[in-house]
Amino acid sequence: MKSIVLLALVVACTASIFAPSTPEARHVLFTRHGPPSGWVQGEQAAPSTTIRGMIALKQQNLDELDRLFWAATEPTSPQWQDWKTPKEILDIVAPSKEDFETVYAWLVDSGVKPNRIVDYRDAIEFTTTARVAERMFATTFYNFVHTESNKTKVNALGDYSLPVSVAHLIDFVSGLSYFPIPHYNVNAQKFLNEVGAQPVSIPQTLYQVYAYPAETVGSQAAVSQGVIEFEGQNFAPSDLATWGTNVNIKVQTLTSAHIVGPNNPNSAQLEATLDIEMVASADTEVTNWFWLEPGNNWLYEFGVHFLATKSVPLVISISYGWAEFDQCAINPSECTKIGVSSQGYVLRTNTEFQKIGLTGVTIVVASGDSGANGRTDYYCTETHLNPDYPACSPYVLSVGATQLTNPAFSLKNAPPLCSKPDYKCMSGGTEEAVSYTQAQFASGGGFSNFAAQPSWQAAAVAAYLKSGVTLPPSTYFNATGRAYPDVSAIGSDVLIYQKSEGGLIPVGGTSASSPTWASVVSLMVAAQWSKTSKGLGLLPPLIYAAAASTPACFQDITIGNNVCTEQGCAKACKGYQCAKGWDPVSGWGSPNVNCLMNYVSAQVDAKLAKQATK
Repeated sequence: MKSIVLLALVVACTASIFAPSTPEARHVLFTRHGPPSGWVQGEQAAPSTTIRGMIALKQQNLDELDRLFWAATEPTSPQWQDWKTPKEILDIVAPSKEDFETVYAWLVDSGVKPNRIVDYRDAIEFTTTARVAERMFATTFYNFVHTESNKTKVNALGDYSLPVSVAHLIDFVSGLSYFPIPHYNVNAQKFLNEVGAQPVSIPQTLYQVYAYPAETVGSQAAVSQGVIEFEGQNFAPSDLATWGTNVNIKVQTLTSAHIVGPNNPNSAQLEATLDIEMVASADTEVTNWFWLEPGNNWLYEFGVHFLATKSVPLVISISYGWAEFDQCAINPSECTKIGVSSQGYVLRTNTEFQKIGLTGVTIVVASGDSGANGRTDYYCTETHLNPDYPACSPYVLSVGATQLTNPAFSLKNAPPLCSKPDYKCMSGGTEEAVSYTQAQFASGGGFSNFAAQPSWQAAAVAAYLKSGVTLPPSTYFNATGRAYPDVSAIGSDVLIYQKSEGGLIPVGGTSASSPTWASVVSLMVAAQWSKTSKGLGLLPPLIYAAAASTPACFQDITIGNNVCTEQGCAKACKGYQCAKGWDPVSGWGSPNVNCLMNYVSAQVDAKLAKQATK
């Protein structure tokens, strides 16, 4: 899964650091003492330098949002699928008009031009100059350059703060001191053997292994699915079309209306290519979307932008993440020096995901590619595990990765490429959790430290913890937190096409598993669309109910663990083991698609029948 971290999206302390003894008193939001490793500070930014940021205004009535969300999400609820519009949601959570106007007036009085301010009701996005921003936040902006990539960045250094007259109305301000972390190309990695044909998974592998329907489902064109990208990841439509030709499947062409953001088809990259080809492979009748969040935006900005967009896909896949502990700064010690942490950022972003879910959109997230230890602790020197965010959010469907061992090669309707000397197309085998030995990564999984364990997974988690399976030390994880992943799918030796990488290449990562599951969810939506014309929203409550009542809907993964990281298996590494039923490596396992489609259709029928008798 692509690594990315939001730096300096910091939650304001609940009490002001400085007492408001004078009108000029200020509340410090964040202090950056220096750039992270690899970045060199240069001269002060020119006064005309463009500065962009987003203000997260304090929300209200979150208890009512929570009530409506779970009433619409729980399959047994009479209000199941009673989704709300973005306006209805913002009417509940947005701050008062007076509070909004106070912050808006401060921006304008500080010199931000009104035409450079975007109103999201519970957030305000602004664009201004360094001269104005330095005055607004009582800070100084400098130029920074990365020593290896030569990338440049303009960021605040030292304290930045707010006047106390507005500080109590704001959760945090994003975009003022962001440094992108080093870019790792490991989740889409070549695994070509030195000798002999490479066993690979193609769409027909998924159709056969996961029992996809033989015929497409009606009304699929009305169902939509998409992938969400960050860090300037682009895809080439020509690669998608060529890949479809190679694997002999029909791939829906993306229209310009369904490509959101600054995609550059002349600079295709593996993450985006893998994501879009996987989501488009299994459900060939639905409408596909590609969404690239611009600039250095991360999860919070994405959530705000997505909810504010009039037309969006019903199912989305996110193959990015970073340690839950480390969402606010590249050096987490800086966060705690003034009494703030990543927790506030995570909780606010969870609220944005909850708002999206209440519109009926399903968010699917890759669980991570560096095991239970995560990318911030490759060599397992810490005395705790590192849950990956947003995979550990309670408002997403979290997906781990599997591999096929002892593969079979009797694929039905195999395309011509399967007869070429380079590749052997798999038709089945023993499905296990991905291993470092074969896949060169381990599937993320574990327990959130910030989000409580939802009721819909409590029984499954308790059964795992009491199963007698070897666990990490109890001090290493929060057994009462949201447990993840929920499910899994093939994420090793997956064949994709990218011209700039030489054409067809096998790759791996939970980045393959997440969009695969997103397309499965699209089929589940399609199975009940003619009855409801609605999306399924947050899916785990339905998944856990299906696993309890109809276990045949899943292929249980009982072999493997997530002890290793992307750098190997140090002796100090801890992690979780696969087990019968749910586990924090593979979740409930991989899908039986026909079974899941029938299950969701039956749940809708039962609800409609109950309503008819009233």
